[in-house]
Amino acid sequence: MIELIKATVIHKAFGAGEIKEVENGHVVILFKASDSGESTEKKFVYPDAFKNFLKIDDPAIAEQVDSLIKIKDAEEDKRRELDLQEKREKRVAHVKALEELKKKLPAKIKIKKTNSRQNIAFKLNYCDGGASEQIGFNGICSDETIRYNIEKEKRVWCGSKECLCSQYLNGDIDRTALNDAMADDQFVCYESQLLKSWKVLAGEDGDGKTRKIKSARRNSLAVLTTRLPNTKEAERIIFGVFIIDDVLEGNDRESGYVSTQSTYRITLTREEANKMQFWNYHTNTTGKVSAKWGSGLFRYMDDTQAVALLQDLMKIKENTTDAQLAKDLLESYCRNHLIELTTVSQ
Repeated sequence: MIELIKATVIHKAFGAGEIKEVENGHVVILFKASDSGESTEKKFVYPDAFKNFLKIDDPAIAEQVDSLIKIKDAEEDKRRELDLQEKREKRVAHVKALEELKKKLPAKIKIKKTNSRQNIAFKLNYCDGGASEQIGFNGICSDETIRYNIEKEKRVWCGSKECLCSQYLNGDIDRTALNDAMADDQFVCYESQLLKSWKVLAGEDGDGKTRKIKSARRNSLAVLTTRLPNTKEAERIIFGVFIIDDVLEGNDRESGYVSTQSTYRITLTREEANKMQFWNYHTNTTGKVSAKWGSGLFRYMDDTQAVALLQDLMKIKENTTDAQLAKDLLESYCRNHLIELTTVSQ
């Protein structure tokens, strides 16, 4: 057992601090501001934060922590490799089973769905973090977007006291501390790391109760949507899609989520996303096209809507580096769900 309590550490932004406690995979550090004399507590992931951003003053303790990091990294590498191998084996077995089933079916037969599987579309707050050719959602928002989300859109999390972006806008921390928090794996918002983790949460309702994902399944399509600043709901765009390979329904303590680590995932540039208007593919429960989302964070879509979306995506990605990926994504989706599609370009 490494004795870390009261050990002195150095952080490049917060300066010198003393370890107060270590619990549940986190380390709590008490930093003392040199000018005001007030102390501030910060929580970091343990032992990961000691790789680059925290340094222990005691060489003996530092050596022990380094050894622990190496052991943990090795275990995680082994676990990821085993997970990937298992997923590859399951995918191959699934595809073979589908091919065998298709051989036994009469040509052009329509297969009646016997389960409640659906695809899922998510409503996401706009994030321009990491925007270049990619639309964003891979870093902390610009100052302009932080101010827009908090002051104009009044996003609940963005404007809360716990949110680091809100603390930055109020002048409690500077931009360097905000960026360091992101680098240290402190939670800023999950939009800021969405296109890095490829994991989307169902979130909570207005009463703080976790939402469940009951109809999305493995191999369903996940659709990522947002509204650009100063646009209306009718202008909601699609900026990414992926085929789900991991899904958690959720429970009373943890919200549901969908995610992927497969190659069947694709993002759109801002120009491309403007051509993929969400309400061109989705209808409300009444069956009418109405650009009204409401308070929910996700909606379900059927196979007809999903295939139409993927066909248009393939056209938009023609003559780009993602052309083959868009075609593979459409073909994989149809193959997984026994959908015959004669319009796929050969």
